[in-house]
Amino acid sequence: MGLVHVFGNKPVPKILDFLRVHRYWDYPLSEIEETTGVSYRTLQVVIPELVRLAIVKETRTVGNAKLYQINFKSPAVQKLNAFALECDLEFAEKQSSVRLKTPALA
Repeated sequence: MGLVHVFGNKPVPKILDFLRVHRYWDYPLSEIEETTGVSYRTLQVVIPELVRLAIVKETRTVGNAKLYQINFKSPAVQKLNAFALECDLEFAEKQSSVRLKTPALA
């Protein structure tokens, strides 16, 4: 998860990484909470701000639950995704070079 590698295990990077990876689906706050480990109260504060910034969009309502999805039409989200992918690649390269330098067990 690219953004978490750079910005740490904070709520916003965790939320954005989750929504970025699962970009084709929309989720209620309860499922985002369960998957990311970010508290529901924090989501109630962060998600409206991300919606206001057009990074996340509200897609529909099911019962009383609003569902959210990352807004890939936003140029900022497209750049954020490219940055996160680059971070993922760098992290993977570093991890593979660490494994290659480790002596093989006989």
